[in-house]
Amino acid sequence: MSNQNNEENHKATVIQFPKLKERLIEKGLEALKSKNYKDALSLLYQAKELAGEHDEIDLGIVLCLLELGDLEEAKDRCKLMLHHDIGDYFNVLQVYLTILIQLRQYQEVKETIEAVLEEDQVPSKYAESFYQLLELSKKMIISGDELYELDVEDEESVVEYTLTERIQDVLLDRGDRNEQAVFVHGIKEYSLHKDLELLNEFLGNPSKDPMIKTLLLQLMMEQNIHNTMVVEKFGQTVEVVPAKMGDILTDDYSMRVLRTLEDQLGNENPTLYEVTKEIWMRVLFILFPFIPEEENSSIWSAALHLYGYELHGIEIENSELEELYGVTIFELKQAIDKIQKLEEISYLYE
Repeated sequence: MSNQNNEENHKATVIQFPKLKERLIEKGLEALKSKNYKDALSLLYQAKELAGEHDEIDLGIVLCLLELGDLEEAKDRCKLMLHHDIGDYFNVLQVYLTILIQLRQYQEVKETIEAVLEEDQVPSKYAESFYQLLELSKKMIISGDELYELDVEDEESVVEYTLTERIQDVLLDRGDRNEQAVFVHGIKEYSLHKDLELLNEFLGNPSKDPMIKTLLLQLMMEQNIHNTMVVEKFGQTVEVVPAKMGDILTDDYSMRVLRTLEDQLGNENPTLYEVTKEIWMRVLFILFPFIPEEENSSIWSAALHLYGYELHGIEIENSELEELYGVTIFELKQAIDKIQKLEEISYLYE
């Protein structure tokens, strides 16, 4: 059954209660962040029946479809968002280009970017990335032409050679993080086993972006890679085997931080708790595969509490936090500084 039929079936099952739309959106986006893509898709389809065109819902549905492998449906919906100007145009465009790359529709990548660049209204923070993606798509179109002329038995080696060239070009020779993020997302269907030496070089390079390293490690985990990789982040180095790595977002330490935070902040201000929870997820994502060094997880809970208050202009006495969480001001300030530095990195992707 197609996703469109699934969406239609939800029409008959949605019963409207007060604030049902908001609740469905909240639960759908929460499931999306937790990578429960099937549940998220079902909830967001229901929300869409009540809300109609809605940037968060529509983009959430596209991302779910993308992750579930329904690329054609994701492409159609994303294209519709662009035509109807739903959501942030260039953010949606980046997702659209990601889908096209996964579909290996490089000609459409090229034509789409050329059309956008011709309008001469591309924000400067996107322009370089688009030009680089344009060059990448042109290379892949040439590679595709060469593939067409080869015997079937030769195709695999040429694809591998092309991927090796692209890894060298995009990850090692250049440093545009937006292009790198799109590139890593676009190679999910390729086997990385023959390019592990190059990827290990990227992971161990102190000058390379920590978030791109996390994306690569997640991809290696999905491909069940048993080779030992050396990862450098923030002056620390560790050897890891991707196939044996767990999800840092759900390990005991990470969840303990959230449980303590929820006990103190969840009942008092549920909305602010969700904001600080998302900040913690970003912190963990950037640090991965490292975990925070503090043995006392309450330090991070207290720091997130204070950081969330500061973001929203809410005042709280330091002594109150000390009493609530059993931490010292010195420990608290150190953790706050780390959160601020890591948040600055994550803002570069927005």
